[in-house]
Amino acid sequence: MFVVAILELATSVEAEAAALAADLGSTAYEQRLHLVAGLPAVVLTTADPAPARALLRSLRARGHGALAVDAAAVVSSGDMVLLRRGRLEPGCIVAEDPAASGVAAAPAAAAERLPFDDVLALIRATQRQRVTSKVEVKERKFAPGSTMMTGGLVMSKTVTREETRVNDERSEVLYLFRKSGERPWLLRERGASYGWLGGTMAPSSLQNFTATVALLRQRAPGAVHDERLTGPRRQVPFSGNGSPSPDPTADLLAHLLACWAARASAPGGGAAAPG
Repeated sequence: MFVVAILELATSVEAEAAALAADLGSTAYEQRLHLVAGLPAVVLTTADPAPARALLRSLRARGHGALAVDAAAVVSSGDMVLLRRGRLEPGCIVAEDPAASGVAAAPAAAAERLPFDDVLALIRATQRQRVTSKVEVKERKFAPGSTMMTGGLVMSKTVTREETRVNDERSEVLYLFRKSGERPWLLRERGASYGWLGGTMAPSSLQNFTATVALLRQRAPGAVHDERLTGPRRQVPFSGNGSPSPDPTADLLAHLLACWAARASAPGGGAAAPG
C-alpha cells in the first residue's frame, strides 16, 4: 500500500480541500475532514503507485510539503526495540531487555545500545487502542410465579448474563527513529522502570516519562522533537506490518514524521516518490 500525506500546508485548509477534491474526484467537505484533524494528514492510500506519484506532484506543485511512502517500510511498534529497563552510558542509552518489545512476551536478548548521535527524531505520541472484553453480570429479578406459590412472600431469582464492553485505552509513547535506518526504539510510559533517572525518579509514570523525554532531548540535541501525535487525529485504514501493534495509525504517522525529518536533513532535501 502506498500512502500520500501532507506534512506542511502552504495554503488554507479550505483552498487545499477544494484542490484535493478535484484531484481525487471527491468532495471538498470530505477532504477538509482529513486536513482539520492536523498534520501529517494522510490524503490517499492506494495499492497502485501511479496515482500516488501523480497526487504527490500536484501537492508539491501547490507548494505543500508532502511525502509518498510505501507502507511496507513502516516498522510496527511491536517490532521496535523496547526501552523498558536500561541505563545511560557515555554517548548512548542501553536497553537491557530489547527482545521484550511488542504485545506478546519475547525471550531475553543481549542489551542494545542507541548512540545519541544516531537519533534522528524523538516523536511523542498517544497510542489509542480499542479493547473489547466480555464480563459476566449477575442481577436479582422479581419472580412473580414463586410469589404466588409462597402465599404472597416476595421472592426473587438470580439471573446471569454476559455483556460485551468496549473501552478506548490511551497510553503515552516515545518513538526514537535512527539516522542509520536501523530498527527504531520505543519508550512506553507504562511498563518502563526508569532506572536511568536515578535519584530524580518521581512517584508517577507520567512524570518519569516526561523527564526521560527531556533527558533524551538534552543528550541528543540534533534530533528532531515532535509532539503533534499527542493530539486528535483521524484513523487511517492501515492494519500495520509485522508483529501486532496497539495503534497502527500512530506507527504510520510517526514513520511519516521520521521520513520528513530525514528528508529535511538530507543534502538538497530531496525525497523520492514510491517506485
